[in-house]
Amino acid sequence: MMEMELTADLLMKAYNQMSDAVFLLHNKSEIIASNPAAIKLLERYNVDVSEFCNYCSGYMSASEERTCLGCSLRDRTDKEAFQLYLQAKDGEHIPFSASYTAIDDAKQISVLLLRNLTQQQYTEQILKLKTMTEYVINAQESERKRLSRELHDGLAQGLYSTLIELRKIKYMTKQEDYDASISEMDSMLATILEDVRNMAVELRPSSLDDLGIFAALKAYFKRYEQLFGVHVVFVSELYGTRFPASVETMLYRVTQEALTNAAKYADVDEIEVYLFKTKQSIVLEINDQGLGFSPDHFTAQGSGLGLLNMKERVELLHGDFELRSAPNQGTKVLVRIPIEQKGEEQHD
Repeated sequence: MMEMELTADLLMKAYNQMSDAVFLLHNKSEIIASNPAAIKLLERYNVDVSEFCNYCSGYMSASEERTCLGCSLRDRTDKEAFQLYLQAKDGEHIPFSASYTAIDDAKQISVLLLRNLTQQQYTEQILKLKTMTEYVINAQESERKRLSRELHDGLAQGLYSTLIELRKIKYMTKQEDYDASISEMDSMLATILEDVRNMAVELRPSSLDDLGIFAALKAYFKRYEQLFGVHVVFVSELYGTRFPASVETMLYRVTQEALTNAAKYADVDEIEVYLFKTKQSIVLEINDQGLGFSPDHFTAQGSGLGLLNMKERVELLHGDFELRSAPNQGTKVLVRIPIEQKGEEQHD
């Protein structure tokens, strides 16, 4: 008996001293009791629990930071804790974790618990910013290393060879040697110029901005076939159709990454690429019948980093990224992007 009394006393102390706001409700809206933290919350936010929507600025879902669709507090159904925002009297929006629990269905008694997440969210934002900064720095350094290698091994070597050939001219006495050297330099400079153009296109194809995703992919597939000897079957009816710049860039980069991986690892002669639009989304599908692999066991080395990049690019636009592959059964990359993107405007 004493143990039960001690437990009840400890629970009451916890109820009174805890930082979370606890509301004991009757019929889902009438406040029967509230702990000191809940009383302070009511004073700061002037919240009427029965009319919560007047003070709530929306809850955080997987697709939006603040939305009212599917809100658990409207129906007051038992669910896991979720995040919402309350507007203080000074107009500031404060993040809270909320949970609603029915404890006595017969008497219609329930508990609403609110926890201020300001400090946790601030810490999370700092950590996210740090992680993103490190990611961007690493990506920049990786791209710089790649460009450095291409400049040194390609352009610099070509220009050096041309310079040597040019210096030889002043020692030539025969017209035929002179003509041969000029022809050789002409060929080398043409190759260097083509390399420069290819580098510029790979960094950012002008056709993507000027003509759109269809034309940019057509041009890329032509270069891809020449470089790797792999035929690309491109099926699309989106000629001339424009999408938001962020969507077109994502579609281009995901296709580029998928085809580069296929050239390196799939061992195929043909790749199929489908790009089409439904009422709800833009769909990109890339298929090869190559060696395949186990998606559950890829690493950050090799194709793994490319797969992570593709997935992150798609999810940044609230899209779905799906990878289907198995050893000796080929690989399919499937991307679905919602057509309407908030904050983006389509091209004319």
